[in-house]
Amino acid sequence: MGLPVVHFEISSAAAPELRAFYAAAFGWKIDVDGDGYADIHTDGTCPGTGFPGIDGGIAPDREDFVTVYVQVPDVAAALADVERLGGTTIVPPTAAGNVELALFADPRGNRIGLVRAAPLA
Repeated sequence: MGLPVVHFEISSAAAPELRAFYAAAFGWKIDVDGDGYADIHTDGTCPGTGFPGIDGGIAPDREDFVTVYVQVPDVAAALADVERLGGTTIVPPTAAGNVELALFADPRGNRIGLVRAAPLA
């Protein structure tokens, strides 16, 4: 069985504009925190398949990009596998709130996140 995509993040210097766009386009509930990061709640299930929707975020950033996060049991081990297969670390394993995450670029430069399956104690 493969590892699931559990979160997505849209990053942009135009974060306020994108928050309004996605709320209007898809009816997503968007909550902004004090740092300008917005939590996205999709509250959805795919009709016909029953696949659950995933939640995400909109982050203020100088660059425009989208990142999907894959849930892994061990961030450092997954990152080592990624590097062995030709990926490049962007952000090494890092505690972020109550989770551990890392970012890498795949061999074509696409940004992908890794997040540990269990929250940090």
